[in-house]
Amino acid sequence: MKSFFQKSLPHILAITLFLILSVVYFLPVVLENKDIEQGDIKNSIAWGQDSRDYHERTGDYSYWSNAMFSGMPANYTYAPPVTNIFGTIGKVLTLNHGGNFGLVFVYLLGFYIFLLAIGCKPMLAVVGAIAYAFCSYNLIIIEAGHISKGLVMATMAPMLGGIMLCYRGKYLLGALITLFFTGLNVAWNHQQISYYLLLIILILFIVYLIYAIKEKELAKFSKASVILLAVAVLAITPSLGKLIPTMDYTKETMRGGAVLKNNADGKQEKAGLDLDYAFQWSYGKMETFTLLIPNFYGGSSAYNLGEKSEFYKKLTETGNYSIAKQYSQHAPTYWGADEHKSFTSGPVYAGAIICFLFVLGLIIVKGKEKWWLLGGTLLSILLAWGGNAGGVIDFNFLGIQALHIHILIPNINVFLFNHLPLLNKFRTPEMALIMANLTMAILAILALKTILDDAKNVGAGRALPLQPIIISAGITGGICLFFALFGSSLFNFAAPSDANFPEWLVPSLIADRKAMLAGDAWRSFFLIAITAGLMIIFVKKKFEAKYLILAFGVLILFDMWSVDKRFLGEDKFVSKRQAKNFEKTQIDEMILQDKSHYRVLNLASNTFNESGTSAFHLSVGGYSPAKLRRYQDIIDFYLSDRQNIFTTVYSVQGDLSKVEPNNAIFNIIDMLNAKYLIYPTQDQNQPQIILENKNTFGNAWFVDSIKWVNSPDEEIAEIGKVNLKSTAVIDTVWQKYVTTTFPKFETLEKLDSKIALTDYKNAGNLIFESETESPQLAVFSEVYYKTWKAYIDGVETPLVRVNYILRGLQVPAGKHTIELKCYDELMAKSAKISLVSSIVVGVVLLGLLGLLIWRRRNTE
Repeated sequence: MKSFFQKSLPHILAITLFLILSVVYFLPVVLENKDIEQGDIKNSIAWGQDSRDYHERTGDYSYWSNAMFSGMPANYTYAPPVTNIFGTIGKVLTLNHGGNFGLVFVYLLGFYIFLLAIGCKPMLAVVGAIAYAFCSYNLIIIEAGHISKGLVMATMAPMLGGIMLCYRGKYLLGALITLFFTGLNVAWNHQQISYYLLLIILILFIVYLIYAIKEKELAKFSKASVILLAVAVLAITPSLGKLIPTMDYTKETMRGGAVLKNNADGKQEKAGLDLDYAFQWSYGKMETFTLLIPNFYGGSSAYNLGEKSEFYKKLTETGNYSIAKQYSQHAPTYWGADEHKSFTSGPVYAGAIICFLFVLGLIIVKGKEKWWLLGGTLLSILLAWGGNAGGVIDFNFLGIQALHIHILIPNINVFLFNHLPLLNKFRTPEMALIMANLTMAILAILALKTILDDAKNVGAGRALPLQPIIISAGITGGICLFFALFGSSLFNFAAPSDANFPEWLVPSLIADRKAMLAGDAWRSFFLIAITAGLMIIFVKKKFEAKYLILAFGVLILFDMWSVDKRFLGEDKFVSKRQAKNFEKTQIDEMILQDKSHYRVLNLASNTFNESGTSAFHLSVGGYSPAKLRRYQDIIDFYLSDRQNIFTTVYSVQGDLSKVEPNNAIFNIIDMLNAKYLIYPTQDQNQPQIILENKNTFGNAWFVDSIKWVNSPDEEIAEIGKVNLKSTAVIDTVWQKYVTTTFPKFETLEKLDSKIALTDYKNAGNLIFESETESPQLAVFSEVYYKTWKAYIDGVETPLVRVNYILRGLQVPAGKHTIELKCYDELMAKSAKISLVSSIVVGVVLLGLLGLLIWRRRNTE
């Protein structure tokens, strides 16, 4: 027992330190009952607010939510729970608080496990864990609320550690670690991060294969590969309850295949995301220097410059100190904005010391690890450039026209986007830098390990070569020194946001941007100089290895922590109510007086990029990375034309009853049952008003004619040409479900026909009552999706898709009860697979762990 305790003590101390660091960073959460206003988390709560309310009220779940985009499947809103053993393990591992300090703890623990797996001593592994966990991007995404992204990132290193163990012949331990963290990776569900990890693994696989062939160890390599493949399949199965429905649903979203041949701009549609959309948030080529110098490009779009800044001093000349303080706390210092990137929450900073050690690793680390780590780093940077990877070289030597060079470099990322499998499903290219954060930190620690191992092997009278240290310090420190001395004269430091300020104020902002670059360049230079100096002194046998590791640990923690606090500091912690809840406005209160079922179109906000409206109303707009493709088409063709909407409202002086019935955009608004429009005004005392739309078609209506079309392109065009209250536009693929026994449609108005919503049980279960003298076609102001079924007096009757996105139903004559019910059979069946798989995986994990313990005891 004593021996076991002694062996475990370094790990216990390491985990205790990780807990302390994680909690201390987030002390306001722990001690002051505060939280961070994480945009994505706050928005996600509103995504399926109606379904969440229904669950809290009844204990049951709905497979549909009406909270945003006029209704969408619950897959990405508030889905029924799925039993997943890795979900339970994940809660324990994140201390049941994955939103902030729990996530940082997993960052630390995951990288620590990786370094132990590849042979690092606990003390060095702690330093490496700190270096990786506190990369600026890892903390910045917490403030944004990208928690699933961070959790999946935390599994990357230990997964690689398990893979490397298998290829080194430690199959049992490697399989256990790989299974454990691959299961978490998939369960925490961020496909883009998992995709980037797969790219790293692919590079690792290729390098290892080359070495296996070279070293004639193909049998060992093949055995490890088969084990890892089996482990991967096993790890995925508990998450099939979510993966299978998600993959099925993705086909119908804006990330899936195209519905139309041509988009709203007349361009040919294709599967996956649009290239311009996908390349939003591309990292600039020069911006890549933020890996070494954090504020190279000005920090963030809302940076706290403080009261010593030129910006603050200039503002105080107006005499209004409160305004000066307010503006200087959220100054737009980021000057890298372009057509691919409009703003940023902060830079991707890998650490000056890590960059120095990374370059050192490229020189002194031998063998296959260096090559896959280098390959992963280069691919990471290339992908992160996104739309900026190409460009033009325009050089005019000595001003002589004959020596004028103009070279166009094609963007290789366009080729990769079109040909690399699945890449066209993802956006935000700069996210690819998470690969470099990982690979650079790994190679950096391997470099330090190499120095320590070489020193140990040489012995007390060691005389290690200093040249690699001097070269790597010269390269990284030299870059820093160059920008510290000359950086202010190399760029103009202007930003598009400068247009929002008076001309007399902009020079002070530019002066601060210059100072930020120079200041951080000097900062990185001195950190590199200090660490290189310590390493040189160590090599000359001036102190023991443990002191070098301790010194590096302290310096790296200081470096990363102080930069992180710039972007996730004390000012980001607010009351829990403010952090998690949208505040109900007077406008919201007024609309909620209406207890009927309707939708709200919020034109006073970024309609299709906000979720606040969905927190209180059923919204026509919303925000989702996976909205239905057909609904996005409707937005692109009609609802995104805000100027046309404003012009129409102005022309009728806000009285929507006067809008012409053939107005294409308002026809769409009316068919979506948008009874209330939240409209912006120029009045500061009343910036928003409510416009009641009495022209809506209601929850359901009967039409008196059908316009048959032969393709989705014809359908989306036609709905802008007809009066949708009286005419339904339907693709001929549905013709078999609409019989020819209808009366002559021109006589329909003379018939006594009515249909009304009588019971709104939940978003996925609606009851209507109808009464007609003859068979008719009903159109519902509800979005069509394949998981919906219709029952007339309990008998299932086929639904049809009408008006490109809505549900239609042929209703027989007489009085009838119509029930529309959403039930995702695929989701229910796959949930059972997850349950069974979780049991199997649990047994396997326990078996592997038990076998490992048994083997080690026998060995001892």
